[in-house]
Amino acid sequence: MRMTCLLLLGLLAVSCRREDIRTVTIQVPGMKSPRCIERVVDAVARQQGVQRDKIIPDPVARNVVVTYDSMQLAVKNIEHAIADTGFQANEIPANESAREALPEECR
Repeated sequence: MRMTCLLLLGLLAVSCRREDIRTVTIQVPGMKSPRCIERVVDAVARQQGVQRDKIIPDPVARNVVVTYDSMQLAVKNIEHAIADTGFQANEIPANESAREALPEECR
């Protein structure tokens, strides 16, 4: 019985996921210029769990593709980081005071 318990504990320890890498596309309608893109990418890159080398902005489609570890943060965290910078992110509205502080071409 004791050996069975130890074996089960060992299997559980090995099978625990330490990371869950996912990729998401977030619509950012206000991402219109290089300055806007830079602000969005910076906001996303500051999030713990985001793979900084896999943040791909698309100014034509006005979205950003982000690869992240869902064991460290959720898509909503990324969306709120963008919104707190002054940009709408998917359905999350922009923080109005942050939006007012953006360069004119990003509003």
